Amino acid sequence: MSYPTLALGLVAVAAAVRLLAAVVARRRGRPIGIAPTAVALAVLLVMTAVVDNVMLAVGVDDFARAHASGLHLGRAPLEDFSYPLATALLLPGVWELTRRRKHAEHDAGHDDVHHAGRGASRGG
Repeated sequence: MSYPTLALGLVAVAAAVRLLAAVVARRRGRPIGIAPTAVALAVLLVMTAVVDNVMLAVGVDDFARAHASGLHLGRAPLEDFSYPLATALLLPGVWELTRRRKHAEHDAGHDDVHHAGRGASRGG
């Protein structure tokens, strides 16, 4: 199996889980925000670029070039960037899908009470 095929499969599974979680979250009345995912993705992509390029430059890691696409960002194979993409998609989805419905409803009600109480304690 080639790295691009593996990377595509990984991202496809992560995207499917994220879409399922988005539907579940919307039904619970608490949609999953895009902004936190985008920020996490940006941070993970930068970290991956730096760490991969350093590891490959100093010879700590190597990859089977015959199975790679041949596309690189610096020294890092493009396929390596599928892992942070899948992580940024998958983790919020798994988080939402593993929340208990009762706990999710309690959190929603608690947020309203918590914010109202906080505003009242400040005098406004």
